[in-house]
Amino acid sequence: MKNVSWLCTFGLLLLLSATNLTAQKALNLGLGYFGETATHPGLVAHLELEKPQSKKVSTIFRGDIGAYVHARNHTGVFMDVHTGLRRYHASGIFTEQYLGLGTLLSFYNGDGVFQRDENGNIRRASAFANLDIMPSVTLGVGYNLSKNSDSANLIYFRPKVFWQLPFNNLALPHLALQVGFIHRIN
Repeated sequence: MKNVSWLCTFGLLLLLSATNLTAQKALNLGLGYFGETATHPGLVAHLELEKPQSKKVSTIFRGDIGAYVHARNHTGVFMDVHTGLRRYHASGIFTEQYLGLGTLLSFYNGDGVFQRDENGNIRRASAFANLDIMPSVTLGVGYNLSKNSDSANLIYFRPKVFWQLPFNNLALPHLALQVGFIHRIN
């Protein structure tokens, strides 16, 4: 119960930070590879609202939707929102950091899926369509392919750590790798 109240507070903070982005300067669309533990393939699509704070720093509010297949374990479909900062450097390189919160729908392989309940008892869990909360932390580095023009075409490399709550506890994070392309729409 303590984790649920913490996650609700975190989600409220994310929503409050999104309301600060009412005067958007840029709308970006992205597509990329999403590899859970880097080797379990998937795709991610995202929409970003980017608000410049200065010539070098922007506040980003991003929504992702994606899926991945971990062949021997499960298939995951997720949707999450992120808030963070992106810092542009004169060389065209940019760095970024995000906090996120979302949901993860998992379809487990096999029929022997077990889970510990709140009282510490082991019970059989459903292998089909388990909905979990997905908090995450993402760091990134990328390059602005069109750094000398008004449009933006960016490539990025983002290691991501996410959790699957309540199925796993906070000590069992998932690692992921995102590699992709972002295009500025306006």
